[in-house]
Amino acid sequence: MRLNFGWLKELADFDWDPEELTDRLSLSGTESSIVGPLFPEFTGAIVGKVVTCEDHPSSDKLKVCEVDTGSNTLTTVCGAPNVHAGLKVAFAGPGSELPNGITIAAIEKLGVKSEGMICSESELGLSEDHSVIMELDRELKPGTSLREALELDDWLLDFELTPNRPDCLSALGIAREIAALNGTKVNMPKFELEEVDQDAANEIKIKIDSPELCPRYMARVIRDVAVGSSPWWIKKKLYAAGLRSINNIVDITNLVLMEYGHPLHAFDLDNLSKPKIVVRRARQNEKFTTLDEVERTLNNDMVVITDSVLPVAIGGIMGGLDSEVTGSTENLLLESAYFDPKTILRGGKALDLTSESQIRFEKGADPNNVPAACDRAAFLMGKYAGGKVLSGQVDCYPKVIEPVKIKLRPARVNSILDTDLAAPKMIDILSALQFGVRTGKRLEVTVPTFRPDVTREIDLIEEIARIYGLDRIKTSTASGGVLITKEREEDKFHRTLRTLLTSLGCIEALTNTLIDPVKDKEIGDLEGHVEVIHPVSAELSVLRKNLVQSFLNIVAYNYNRRKTDITFFEIGKVFIPTNEDLPHERQSLGLVFCGREDNVHWLSQPTEYSFFDLKGILEVLGTELRLGDLGLIPN
Repeated sequence: MRLNFGWLKELADFDWDPEELTDRLSLSGTESSIVGPLFPEFTGAIVGKVVTCEDHPSSDKLKVCEVDTGSNTLTTVCGAPNVHAGLKVAFAGPGSELPNGITIAAIEKLGVKSEGMICSESELGLSEDHSVIMELDRELKPGTSLREALELDDWLLDFELTPNRPDCLSALGIAREIAALNGTKVNMPKFELEEVDQDAANEIKIKIDSPELCPRYMARVIRDVAVGSSPWWIKKKLYAAGLRSINNIVDITNLVLMEYGHPLHAFDLDNLSKPKIVVRRARQNEKFTTLDEVERTLNNDMVVITDSVLPVAIGGIMGGLDSEVTGSTENLLLESAYFDPKTILRGGKALDLTSESQIRFEKGADPNNVPAACDRAAFLMGKYAGGKVLSGQVDCYPKVIEPVKIKLRPARVNSILDTDLAAPKMIDILSALQFGVRTGKRLEVTVPTFRPDVTREIDLIEEIARIYGLDRIKTSTASGGVLITKEREEDKFHRTLRTLLTSLGCIEALTNTLIDPVKDKEIGDLEGHVEVIHPVSAELSVLRKNLVQSFLNIVAYNYNRRKTDITFFEIGKVFIPTNEDLPHERQSLGLVFCGREDNVHWLSQPTEYSFFDLKGILEVLGTELRLGDLGLIPN
């Protein structure tokens, strides 16, 4: 996950520079690093105002614009479709240097002198969008440095998060860590949601048929939205997070996703068959076309969002093509839900789909963060899309998910960490991480639902350790506990077998247990195989029943490279099909002799390997391993 440094400065109070911030976070278990500047360097670009915009006398596609630069007015020729008088723009005058190395100079375009360039985001290295020029905030003053006006001097940070920390998959999650380390509080986004005098519950109904797959589903209704471009501050944060700007509605759902860590989805309300959402289990082999215009086959382990007639989204994974937000959308149904992590994980793998929403749901989103994320997005859609937010949230939450409560013994904390922390210090650390704490002989800690990884007392001890400072905890060099574990008899036997075979001149091979079923039929093995559900390729789609194909692949590889004298062995697993769900799994030993044995003495001549070489090795194994008579053919 990536975020810009400035975003974190908004949400947490700290005086550290990017390098110190990443060092402190990494020491606390949130590994982070500096990628580099958020945007490339350019000079000379300023905020300009288009004073006049007239048709070019010699071109139907170009405009001649007078641009106020704060100190004077310059003429420029522009071909962007959205340029018009009164627009605040990014203007690069003569002498400006763009990120691509181009220096702007006054030129003549079809007989009209052009003294600069009105820039798109792409030309300034801010995004890949080159279809239109930038439209800046109307409040910006002409002549202001563009880097200053848009706060472009920022740093991009990268976070390598462990799978058990879904709470950090957001800007607020990282800000919470920073606040705990710095002894401050998180600066939650401030907003006041204005609602119209019309009850959303009268406009939409919600029913959950499969609460085991979707424990909570909430919606808001927003009318009369104007779908268009997003303000720059939203685009900037999405750019830092690696997301492209689409339109103000989709951008706001993505912004809240990265800000709160909770996925949202906006439906075109007018494209729903009925004003009723039904969340149910998908039917086996049910067909559904997703936003990427691909028809997908579902199974009954997946959850679908329907309009009570047809599916409109695969819950927690991807929305449907028929209900997506477009430029003509006027009315929205804003979804904020919580889905079972295992259901989303299985569904994503079955469909071979990965999305930012899916990642957060499968790792464990916060079921009680649903209302806050929904209201934040509704507020932004009202402010930046002109939407009218209907009164109330329509919330279906059959069985409330309560926070886990854990008993914590302060003496146990100090015993495990070899520290002398006082109980009030432990309470301060846990409270800073937004854990609830009740005092007593034992502390009763209420774990917030955004921390599904904390389930035991030892987890709380780990939280205290990492915030207190792992570097401040003493390092113990004394051994504690049993250091030597007993070796299994099976492992001991395999080790002895490997030692014997290598001492006899054989090389150990390690091959894949997955093989090609087509090749197996060619070598005469026509019986059934154990198939892999999601193979990486058709050539590695079944489990081997013996070592033959694996060995032939090695021989063929060496023969193709003119290496014909080879001797090797493998102790590997094979899988025998049974009438039960799982195959019979067993260890097998295989030996291969090809070509001629090495010339080990100057008096002897290399000879071709024969049956007797194999017989000799097996007799040695029988003797050394005390296996008795192996039933070999007599001399």
